[in-house]
Amino acid sequence: MRSIFAINLAVSSPPERPLKAEVQGYHGRNLRFASLRFSPHSTASPHAAPLDDSRLLVACHKQGSAIVAQGGRESQIEAGDFFVIDPSKPFHIHTTECHVQSVYIKPHALRRVLPQWEALTARAIHPDCKLANLFTLMLDQLVSLAPSMTEETADDIAEALPHLLAPALRSLESEPEDAPTRLRELHRHRILRYVRDNLWDSQLDANAIARGVQLSARHVYDLFAEKDGETLMKWVWKQRLQLCRRDLEEPTLSARSISEIAYTWGFSNVSHFSRAFKAAYGIGPREFRNQRQVAH
Repeated sequence: MRSIFAINLAVSSPPERPLKAEVQGYHGRNLRFASLRFSPHSTASPHAAPLDDSRLLVACHKQGSAIVAQGGRESQIEAGDFFVIDPSKPFHIHTTECHVQSVYIKPHALRRVLPQWEALTARAIHPDCKLANLFTLMLDQLVSLAPSMTEETADDIAEALPHLLAPALRSLESEPEDAPTRLRELHRHRILRYVRDNLWDSQLDANAIARGVQLSARHVYDLFAEKDGETLMKWVWKQRLQLCRRDLEEPTLSARSISEIAYTWGFSNVSHFSRAFKAAYGIGPREFRNQRQVAH
């Protein structure tokens, strides 16, 4: 990827799931494109100045989804959508497991036919736009032609690409950008899902959550403050207590000690757990379990 963009990129993936990638494509003197399959990961630029041969990324998502951000714009990308990113400037892409077809275009070539392209990066171009379909169908054909592509044919296609991309990008100028509330809600769902998947971790805090969802801790706090006025960590403790209560009243778990259940759901101090449980439910965990066992 570094050779395609002619700049350094920072790529990260969840610790429990190292990045896996399959890349097939064409790398000629003027034309570069690829079909890529990735496990979930994030990609960002290093805030470095562009080199002479840096390339724009034009990516069509065939499978999977992503969140892309650049220049104060942020968009949710679904299968069938495509977008443009300038990797020589600050950007961020966070993807699920995905299949992407990408083509890499020189900025000056696009600027000749669309001088305002820099204001249109990180915008989702949807498949219901016929001009977008024209470009994505062309990209499908490029991938299939890669094994038999000659350098002369590749040069001709590279020269035509900006002219095919420009009309699809111009269609964005008459459309409103994706509503910020939609993206904020998407981020909140990601935060909640990450927390639920990691409640067992006693080290889970706002900073760990922020790293897990690739956002700043301040942004995570701000997003969560909009939900019922409840702070993030109070919600985390509430979820842990509910799961502990569920396990304490489960007859099949009667052989497990109260401390084991508490540790399972991220409590590192049994005394603290007991106080928190009583404050939440008006009764200590041992008394609660005894009452439930008598009831059963």
